Amino acid sequence: MSYILALCLSLCWGTAFLASKNIVENLPPYWGTFYRVLAGLCFFIVLYGVQRKNLKCPVKQLWRPWTIGFLLILLPFAAISWGQRFVAPTIGGIFNGTVPIWSFIAGAVLLKGEDRFTWRRAIGVMVGMVGLLIIMRPMIAAAQLDASPLALYGCIAFLIMAWSYSLGNVLTKKIMVDSNAIPYEANTFHQYLFSAVVLLIVSFAFEPLPPASAFTAKVVLSIISAGVFSSAVAFLLMVALIKRWGATRMASVTYFTPVVAMASDMIAFGRMPSGAEIVGLLFIFGSLVMIQKKVTPESK
Repeated sequence: MSYILALCLSLCWGTAFLASKNIVENLPPYWGTFYRVLAGLCFFIVLYGVQRKNLKCPVKQLWRPWTIGFLLILLPFAAISWGQRFVAPTIGGIFNGTVPIWSFIAGAVLLKGEDRFTWRRAIGVMVGMVGLLIIMRPMIAAAQLDASPLALYGCIAFLIMAWSYSLGNVLTKKIMVDSNAIPYEANTFHQYLFSAVVLLIVSFAFEPLPPASAFTAKVVLSIISAGVFSSAVAFLLMVALIKRWGATRMASVTYFTPVVAMASDMIAFGRMPSGAEIVGLLFIFGSLVMIQKKVTPESK
C-alpha cells in the first residue's frame, strides 16, 4: 500500500509542470497561480467541512501558517507559473528534484545539530551544482550571444521555486512542528487562504482580468490537476507516507518527480530531453545519493 501511495505522489508532483504549462499558455501567470491555489483551497474547505475539522487559529499565531504558506505555496507556485512560460515541463521537474539538496543546505545552516556537512555531503552538493550548470549552460550561452534570454529567466524562476520549497521545508519544523497551538488542518487551511488572498490582490494590481473565453476545458482541467491533485491531494499523500515511512524515506519520492515530468512532456508535446538535461539529471541523482543520511544501527 505504501508503494502505491508513493507512486501516486510522484505522479501528482511530476505532472504539476505539464498542467502549469497548459495554464500559463492561456492565463497570465499570477492569475493562473491564483486559480491553482483557489482550487486547492476549495478542496480543503469541502474536505475539512465534511470531516468537521476545527479550522480556527489564534490571531497571535497566524504568522506561522502565513509564513509557511508564503514559502511552500505562494512564492514557489508563482515562480513555477512565471518560469513555465519559457521552458519545458521537463526543466521544471528537474529543478524540483534539487529541492532535497537545497533543503540539506538550509537545514545544515538553520537547524544546528540535525544536518551537518561532511566531505561526502559537500562533494554531493558540488555534484548537484555541476548538474544544474550542465542543464543551464546552453541557455547561458544563448543569452551571452544576445539570443533570447527567456529560457535562462525561466531557470532562475525555478531556482527560486526550489529555494523557497527548501526553506519552507526547514522552517516548517522550526515554526510549526514546535507549536502545539494549531492543528495541522487549520494550518493547511490558513496557508491556502493567505496565499489565495495575496495572489488575488497581486493579480488585480498587475495583470488584466482574463476573459471567460480563456477558460477552455483544457485550462480548467489543468487548474484542477495542478490545484487539487498536484497540490492538495499530494499534501495528503505526503502526510500519509511520512506517517508510514518517516520524512527521510518519503523524500525518496523526489527521485521520480523529474522522470514523471519528463515522461509527461514527451507524451503531451513529443519533446525528447536533450543530452544536457539527461546528463545534468544524472549528476543531480548522484548528488541526492551522496547527501542522504546514512542509517546506522544506533539510529534505527
